[in-house]
Amino acid sequence: MNITSRDSLPASRKIPKVSNENLPFVHSYWRYAHQQAPAFFFTVKTTLLTLFLIYIGIPIFVKSNPWIMPRVVFANLLRWPPFINLSSPADFGLLNTRHFYLNVEDNVTVGTWHVLPKSLQDEIEHISWDEYEDQLRNGKKVFLYLHGNSGTRGSHHRVQLYKLLADLDFHVVTLDYRGYGDSTGVPTEEGVVKDAYFVYKWLKQRVGGSNIFLWGHSLGTGVTTKLAKILCDEGDEPAGVVLEAPFNNMQDAATYHPFAFPYRRLPWFEWIFLQSLGDQGIYFKSDESISSVTPHILILHAKDDLVVPFHLGKKLYHKAKATRTEKTKTVEFVPFEANLGYGHKLIYQAPEMADIIRQFIVKSESSD
Repeated sequence: MNITSRDSLPASRKIPKVSNENLPFVHSYWRYAHQQAPAFFFTVKTTLLTLFLIYIGIPIFVKSNPWIMPRVVFANLLRWPPFINLSSPADFGLLNTRHFYLNVEDNVTVGTWHVLPKSLQDEIEHISWDEYEDQLRNGKKVFLYLHGNSGTRGSHHRVQLYKLLADLDFHVVTLDYRGYGDSTGVPTEEGVVKDAYFVYKWLKQRVGGSNIFLWGHSLGTGVTTKLAKILCDEGDEPAGVVLEAPFNNMQDAATYHPFAFPYRRLPWFEWIFLQSLGDQGIYFKSDESISSVTPHILILHAKDDLVVPFHLGKKLYHKAKATRTEKTKTVEFVPFEANLGYGHKLIYQAPEMADIIRQFIVKSESSD
């Protein structure tokens, strides 16, 4: 048998030699690889576990536990800071503000604030709690503010809006729906609308001839639009409606929410998540309710809103515009450019907001 020496092989078939000078590098490489192996496999396992939880664990949990969807939508247990005293509005910078409770129904009591208009705050150094209700009859306009999900009526951006409205000389009344803040009960779509309806009727009995306007933000726009529809159907329409960062319906709001991004394009997204919303009675079909809302409607939306995308507010506007009749007043859409940085909660910071509100009042109270 012929044995071919290494030196006689063609260059392409020769086995490369490992010189002694390269041995330290080779040893270092294998030592490094051996040291990094545990970290590599840990990363792989963590990634696979995360993907399993996101795409398999969470969907199975949601479908088998549909009760979780109201907790996610209303987020009433999320508040920051966690320990606050809502019975003391002064702690939030709200002077001349009354804190009280209203009993909506058995086992449901809602915490409520009434902020006086600035002119009254300037004129009256001290006013007793009993006189607050009497002041509602003084002819000043009233805003009933309906907040969005999570937090309480004492959340910072909400308090800043109360101050803005009070500085414009309006009464501001706001509440925490059932299950929020210091209110009792558990939130449902029907329940939070019932809370808002009760407070509106409570106000109506006390304002005399003063006009009541509705202002809803985010999830509160769904409450506001549904409340306005009910009131208009009863012939008790509010003087005007402001919808800040609104959505057209809960199905679309859930679809385009940031939390839905990992699932949105998956074939079972609607079956697991959107159907579960319906199973729990959560619809907030503002695009249907708004056709029955007869007073002037003002829609405010920032283009950089990442929670409720701008195009959902635009869709609601187009639906409202298309359903105006000779019996309804106009609908107005005011956009805010993305470079202003107002996002989902900071539209109140717009320098022109005071003028926008004043013009809204004039249009709402006009006979046309």
